[in-house]
Amino acid sequence: MDEVLAGVAETIKNFAVIYLVDITEVPDFNTMYELYDPSTVIFFFRNKHIMIDLGTGQ
Repeated sequence: MDEVLAGVAETIKNFAVIYLVDITEVPDFNTMYELYDPSTVIFFFRNKHIMIDLGTGQ
């Protein structure tokens, strides 16, 4: 996941910012955003996290 995000960072720099957070260093993230998976992508708009529908993946 890190490599994919790093690969697109330059392309999307005018539209989005990518932050990587080590949840072991910032445990409040786990509680605040209810993180259970080791790799999670969260989208924010105007300082609020948003839910997006990516379909069923089938």
